[in-house]
Amino acid sequence: MKIAYVSCKNLPEPDIDEIPLVEGLRSAGHDATVAGWDDESVDWSRFDAILIRATWDYAQHLDAFCAWITRVNEQTTLINPIETLEWNLHKGYLTEMQDAGIPIIPTAFFDQGASASVIELCESRGWARIVIKPTVSAGSFGTRAFDLCKGEVGAAQAFFDEMVAQREMMVQRYIPSVDTVGETALIVIGGELTHAIEKRPRFDDQDEQVFLRESISDEMREIATKVIDAANKDHLYARVDVIPDEDGSLMLSELEMLEPSLFFPYCERAVEVFVRGVEKRMSTVQS
Repeated sequence: MKIAYVSCKNLPEPDIDEIPLVEGLRSAGHDATVAGWDDESVDWSRFDAILIRATWDYAQHLDAFCAWITRVNEQTTLINPIETLEWNLHKGYLTEMQDAGIPIIPTAFFDQGASASVIELCESRGWARIVIKPTVSAGSFGTRAFDLCKGEVGAAQAFFDEMVAQREMMVQRYIPSVDTVGETALIVIGGELTHAIEKRPRFDDQDEQVFLRESISDEMREIATKVIDAANKDHLYARVDVIPDEDGSLMLSELEMLEPSLFFPYCERAVEVFVRGVEKRMSTVQS
Protein backbone atom coordinates (compact mmCIF):
# COMPACT_ATOMS: atom_id res chain seq x y z
CA MET A 1 0.00 0.00 0.00
CA LYS A 2 0.96 3.61 -0.52
CA ILE A 3 0.67 5.27 2.88
CA ALA A 4 1.16 8.91 3.81
CA TYR A 5 2.56 9.70 7.24
CA VAL A 6 1.16 13.20 7.60
CA SER A 7 3.17 15.87 9.37
CA CYS A 8 3.46 19.62 8.66
CA LYS A 9 6.04 21.61 6.71
CA ASN A 10 7.35 23.36 9.80
CA LEU A 11 7.25 21.07 12.82
CA PRO A 12 7.05 23.06 16.07
CA GLU A 13 8.99 20.28 17.84
CA PRO A 14 10.65 16.97 16.96
CA ASP A 15 8.41 14.01 16.15
CA ILE A 16 9.86 10.94 17.84
CA ASP A 17 7.25 8.65 16.26
CA GLU A 18 8.11 9.34 12.61
CA ILE A 19 11.18 7.17 12.14
CA PRO A 20 9.94 4.08 14.04
CA LEU A 21 6.53 4.03 12.36
CA VAL A 22 7.71 4.84 8.83
CA GLU A 23 10.42 2.17 9.11
CA GLY A 24 7.86 -0.27 10.53
CA LEU A 25 5.51 0.32 7.59
CA ARG A 26 8.32 -0.05 5.08
CA SER A 27 9.58 -3.22 6.74
CA ALA A 28 6.08 -4.65 6.32
CA GLY A 29 6.32 -3.99 2.59
CA HIS A 30 4.42 -0.72 2.34
CA ASP A 31 5.41 2.42 0.46
CA ALA A 32 5.38 4.96 3.30
CA THR A 33 5.98 8.64 2.59
CA VAL A 34 6.20 11.58 4.99
CA ALA A 35 4.23 14.60 3.77
CA GLY A 36 3.02 17.87 5.25
CA TRP A 37 -0.71 18.46 5.33
CA ASP A 38 0.02 22.05 4.34
CA ASP A 39 2.19 21.11 1.35
CA GLU A 40 0.05 22.11 -1.63
CA SER A 41 2.25 20.14 -4.04
CA VAL A 42 1.13 16.78 -2.62
CA ASP A 43 -1.37 14.71 -4.60
CA TRP A 44 -3.22 12.96 -1.77
CA SER A 45 -5.30 10.82 -4.12
CA ARG A 46 -2.24 8.74 -4.95
CA PHE A 47 -2.18 7.29 -1.42
CA ASP A 48 -4.27 4.35 -0.26
CA ALA A 49 -4.24 5.52 3.35
CA ILE A 50 -3.55 8.78 5.17
CA LEU A 51 -2.17 8.59 8.72
CA ILE A 52 -2.74 11.84 10.61
CA ARG A 53 0.31 12.07 12.83
CA ALA A 54 2.36 15.21 13.49
CA THR A 55 0.01 17.91 12.17
CA TRP A 56 0.91 19.98 15.20
CA ASP A 57 0.35 23.44 13.76
CA TYR A 58 -3.30 22.81 12.91
CA ALA A 59 -4.62 24.90 15.81
CA GLN A 60 -3.09 28.02 14.29
CA HIS A 61 -4.64 27.23 10.88
CA LEU A 62 -7.88 25.57 11.91
CA ASP A 63 -10.10 26.51 8.97
CA ALA A 64 -7.47 25.43 6.43
CA PHE A 65 -6.84 22.18 8.29
CA CYS A 66 -10.53 21.30 8.49
CA ALA A 67 -10.91 22.05 4.78
CA TRP A 68 -7.90 19.83 4.06
CA ILE A 69 -9.38 16.94 6.07
CA THR A 70 -12.66 17.22 4.16
CA ARG A 71 -10.91 17.35 0.79
CA VAL A 72 -8.60 14.42 1.49
CA ASN A 73 -11.43 12.31 2.86
CA GLU A 74 -13.12 12.56 -0.53
CA GLN A 75 -9.99 11.26 -2.26
CA THR A 76 -8.75 8.42 -0.08
CA THR A 77 -8.95 6.80 3.40
CA LEU A 78 -8.20 8.76 6.56
CA ILE A 79 -6.92 6.99 9.67
CA ASN A 80 -8.43 7.79 12.13
CA PRO A 81 -11.74 8.38 10.29
CA ILE A 82 -12.89 11.93 9.58
CA GLU A 83 -15.84 11.75 12.00
CA THR A 84 -13.47 10.91 14.84
CA LEU A 85 -10.94 13.56 13.86
CA GLU A 86 -13.52 16.33 13.67
CA TRP A 87 -15.09 15.34 16.98
CA ASN A 88 -11.72 15.30 18.72
CA LEU A 89 -10.58 18.70 17.41
CA HIS A 90 -12.40 20.67 20.10
CA LYS A 91 -11.90 20.03 23.82
CA GLY A 92 -15.64 20.40 24.26
CA TYR A 93 -15.70 16.60 24.05
CA LEU A 94 -14.69 16.70 27.73
CA THR A 95 -18.23 17.75 28.64
CA GLU A 96 -19.51 14.64 26.85
CA MET A 97 -17.09 12.53 28.85
CA GLN A 98 -18.27 14.13 32.07
CA ASP A 99 -21.92 13.58 31.13
CA ALA A 100 -21.05 9.92 30.57
CA GLY A 101 -19.73 9.63 34.12
CA ILE A 102 -16.02 10.06 33.40
CA PRO A 103 -14.27 12.25 36.02
CA ILE A 104 -12.52 15.16 34.29
CA ILE A 105 -10.37 18.05 35.47
CA PRO A 106 -12.79 20.79 36.62
CA THR A 107 -13.17 23.05 33.59
CA ALA A 108 -15.00 26.20 32.51
CA PHE A 109 -15.48 26.88 28.78
CA PHE A 110 -15.76 30.31 27.15
CA ASP A 111 -16.86 31.33 23.66
CA GLN A 112 -14.66 33.60 21.57
CA GLY A 113 -15.24 37.20 22.54
CA ALA A 114 -16.67 36.32 25.96
CA SER A 115 -16.25 38.71 28.86
CA ALA A 116 -15.44 37.03 32.15
CA SER A 117 -13.68 37.75 35.43
CA VAL A 118 -11.02 35.15 36.13
CA ILE A 119 -10.93 35.99 39.84
CA GLU A 120 -14.72 35.74 40.20
CA LEU A 121 -14.72 32.38 38.43
CA CYS A 122 -11.95 31.05 40.66
CA GLU A 123 -13.45 32.39 43.88
CA SER A 124 -16.82 30.83 43.05
CA ARG A 125 -15.19 27.45 42.46
CA GLY A 126 -12.46 27.59 45.08
CA TRP A 127 -9.59 27.49 42.60
CA ALA A 128 -6.29 29.06 43.68
CA ARG A 129 -4.15 27.81 40.80
CA ILE A 130 -5.41 27.55 37.24
CA VAL A 131 -4.46 26.66 33.68
CA ILE A 132 -5.77 28.78 30.81
CA LYS A 133 -5.68 27.34 27.30
CA PRO A 134 -7.57 27.27 23.97
CA THR A 135 -10.29 24.70 23.36
CA VAL A 136 -8.48 23.85 20.12
CA SER A 137 -4.80 23.37 20.81
CA ALA A 138 -1.86 21.10 20.08
CA GLY A 139 1.15 20.66 22.33
CA SER A 140 1.52 23.62 24.66
CA PHE A 141 0.12 26.20 22.24
CA GLY A 142 -1.49 29.07 24.13
CA THR A 143 -1.30 27.27 27.48
CA ARG A 144 -0.23 29.02 30.69
CA ALA A 145 -0.56 28.34 34.41
CA PHE A 146 -1.21 30.98 37.07
CA ASP A 147 -1.08 31.00 40.88
CA LEU A 148 -3.66 33.53 42.04
CA CYS A 149 -2.32 33.41 45.61
CA LYS A 150 1.01 34.75 44.39
CA GLY A 151 -0.29 37.95 42.86
CA GLU A 152 -0.85 36.58 39.36
CA VAL A 153 -4.51 37.60 39.07
CA GLY A 154 -3.73 40.54 36.80
CA ALA A 155 -1.51 38.46 34.54
CA ALA A 156 -4.12 35.70 34.35
CA GLN A 157 -6.87 38.15 33.43
CA ALA A 158 -4.71 39.87 30.83
CA PHE A 159 -3.75 36.56 29.22
CA PHE A 160 -7.34 35.33 29.23
CA ASP A 161 -8.63 38.58 27.70
CA GLU A 162 -5.97 38.54 24.99
CA MET A 163 -6.64 34.92 24.04
CA VAL A 164 -10.46 34.86 24.28
CA ALA A 165 -10.62 37.79 21.89
CA GLN A 166 -9.11 35.48 19.26
CA ARG A 167 -10.52 32.02 20.01
CA GLU A 168 -12.62 29.86 22.33
CA MET A 169 -10.90 29.28 25.65
CA MET A 170 -11.02 27.09 28.74
CA VAL A 171 -9.96 27.59 32.34
CA GLN A 172 -9.09 24.55 34.45
CA ARG A 173 -8.20 23.97 38.07
CA TYR A 174 -4.48 23.28 38.36
CA ILE A 175 -3.99 19.75 39.69
CA PRO A 176 -1.13 19.71 42.27
CA SER A 177 -0.12 16.13 41.47
CA VAL A 178 1.11 17.28 38.08
CA ASP A 179 4.15 18.62 39.95
CA THR A 180 4.88 15.29 41.64
CA VAL A 181 3.65 12.11 39.95
CA GLY A 182 2.76 13.91 36.72
CA GLU A 183 0.32 12.84 34.03
CA THR A 184 0.06 9.35 32.54
CA ALA A 185 -0.56 8.78 28.83
CA LEU A 186 -2.28 5.46 28.16
CA ILE A 187 -1.72 4.45 24.54
CA VAL A 188 -4.44 2.33 22.96
CA ILE A 189 -3.83 0.86 19.50
CA GLY A 190 -6.19 -1.54 17.78
CA GLY A 191 -8.16 -1.84 20.98
CA GLU A 192 -5.08 -2.84 23.00
CA LEU A 193 -3.48 -0.78 25.75
CA THR A 194 0.08 -1.27 24.49
CA HIS A 195 2.06 0.94 26.88
CA ALA A 196 1.93 3.91 29.22
CA ILE A 197 4.08 7.01 29.48
CA GLU A 198 4.65 9.30 32.46
CA LYS A 199 4.68 12.96 31.45
CA ARG A 200 5.76 16.04 33.35
CA PRO A 201 3.90 19.34 32.81
CA ARG A 202 4.88 21.88 30.19
CA PHE A 203 3.58 25.23 29.11
CA ASP A 204 4.55 27.73 26.40
CA ASP A 205 8.08 27.09 25.06
CA GLN A 206 8.82 24.24 27.48
CA ASP A 207 10.15 20.82 26.47
CA GLU A 208 8.17 17.74 27.42
CA GLN A 209 9.75 15.21 29.78
CA VAL A 210 8.53 11.63 29.38
CA PHE A 211 9.35 8.24 30.90
CA LEU A 212 8.08 4.73 30.22
CA ARG A 213 5.79 3.48 32.98
CA GLU A 214 6.93 0.00 33.94
CA SER A 215 3.51 -1.17 35.14
CA ILE A 216 -0.06 -0.17 34.37
CA SER A 217 -2.46 -0.32 37.29
CA ASP A 218 -5.90 -1.92 37.14
CA GLU A 219 -7.42 1.52 37.79
CA MET A 220 -5.63 2.93 34.76
CA ARG A 221 -6.79 0.07 32.56
CA GLU A 222 -10.33 0.54 33.81
CA ILE A 223 -10.49 4.27 33.15
CA ALA A 224 -8.92 3.84 29.70
CA THR A 225 -11.62 1.33 28.80
CA LYS A 226 -14.40 3.53 30.19
CA VAL A 227 -13.16 6.60 28.31
CA ILE A 228 -12.85 4.76 25.00
CA ASP A 229 -16.30 3.22 25.45
CA ALA A 230 -17.84 6.56 26.41
CA ALA A 231 -16.36 8.26 23.34
CA ASN A 232 -17.73 5.50 21.12
CA LYS A 233 -15.73 6.69 18.12
CA ASP A 234 -14.22 4.51 15.40
CA HIS A 235 -10.44 4.63 15.73
CA LEU A 236 -7.19 2.77 15.21
CA TYR A 237 -5.25 4.77 17.78
CA ALA A 238 -6.08 6.79 20.87
CA ARG A 239 -4.25 8.26 23.83
CA VAL A 240 -6.00 8.57 27.17
CA ASP A 241 -4.23 11.08 29.41
CA VAL A 242 -5.06 10.77 33.10
CA ILE A 243 -3.93 12.48 36.29
CA PRO A 244 -4.60 11.77 39.98
CA ASP A 245 -6.63 14.23 42.03
CA GLU A 246 -5.64 15.06 45.63
CA ASP A 247 -7.44 11.94 46.87
CA GLY A 248 -5.56 9.75 44.41
CA SER A 249 -8.52 9.03 42.14
CA LEU A 250 -7.82 9.33 38.41
CA MET A 251 -9.30 12.05 36.23
CA LEU A 252 -9.29 12.38 32.46
CA SER A 253 -7.23 15.33 31.26
CA GLU A 254 -7.45 14.61 27.52
CA LEU A 255 -8.54 11.96 25.06
CA GLU A 256 -6.39 12.32 21.94
CA MET A 257 -7.65 10.71 18.73
CA LEU A 258 -6.34 13.26 16.25
CA GLU A 259 -2.56 13.68 16.28
CA PRO A 260 -1.16 12.42 19.60
CA SER A 261 2.41 11.36 20.10
CA LEU A 262 2.25 7.61 20.69
CA PHE A 263 5.82 7.35 22.01
CA PHE A 264 6.85 4.49 19.73
CA PRO A 265 10.56 4.62 20.72
CA TYR A 266 9.48 3.40 24.17
CA CYS A 267 7.59 0.35 22.87
CA GLU A 268 8.70 -1.42 19.70
CA ARG A 269 5.76 -3.83 19.82
CA ALA A 270 3.35 -0.90 19.58
CA VAL A 271 4.68 -0.19 16.09
CA GLU A 272 3.88 -3.77 15.05
CA VAL A 273 0.38 -3.49 16.51
CA PHE A 274 -0.16 -0.19 14.66
CA VAL A 275 1.03 -1.58 11.30
CA ARG A 276 -1.19 -4.65 11.65
CA GLY A 277 -4.07 -2.37 12.54
CA VAL A 278 -3.58 -0.30 9.39
CA GLU A 279 -3.43 -3.46 7.29
CA LYS A 280 -6.60 -4.86 8.88
CA ARG A 281 -8.53 -1.64 8.33
CA MET A 282 -7.38 -1.28 4.75
CA SER A 283 -8.20 -4.89 3.90
CA THR A 284 -11.80 -4.11 4.88
CA VAL A 285 -11.84 -0.91 2.80
CA GLN A 286 -10.31 -2.58 -0.25
CA SER A 287 -12.41 -5.75 -0.15
